[in-house]
Amino acid sequence: MSILLKAFRQEAWDLLLGLANQAVPFAPQENAEWLEFRKAFDETKYYRRHYIAWQEEQPIGYGCVEQQSDDAECLRGFVVCGAERMSTGVGKELFERLLADAKGMGAMHLWAREYEADDVARRFFLGCGFQEAKRFTPPGEKPVVVYTYQVSTENAAQHSA
Repeated sequence: MSILLKAFRQEAWDLLLGLANQAVPFAPQENAEWLEFRKAFDETKYYRRHYIAWQEEQPIGYGCVEQQSDDAECLRGFVVCGAERMSTGVGKELFERLLADAKGMGAMHLWAREYEADDVARRFFLGCGFQEAKRFTPPGEKPVVVYTYQVSTENAAQHSA
């Protein structure tokens, strides 16, 4: 069964909370807040590329790279899908597309912030070549881990093979 990545469209917002709850079932309130932050992103000021992964006409994943500061060489990445799909290729396909987009935008660094308790995300990001950069607990939130990735021609070739 093939996976189809489609550019994100406005009507896809309704799909994201379900995908986030599949990916991080232990944080439904935080997932709803995450969705509101995604909707509030200022696309007139910063870069963003995001996609929905489809299989058999069903949404099965979401991926995004976005600029979150004035530094256009450092982009945040999101790969969102259920654990069984993350490990069976959907996550990898999304990451490869996001990496190509990041390179096309001139990014030198990618980063991701995930919950410390999210073992699926940890294995995924480390498996894609990210390094753990730091752990911390934001006030009033669950502990998180920040992962970083150096964008290079070698990394892109390695992960697109």
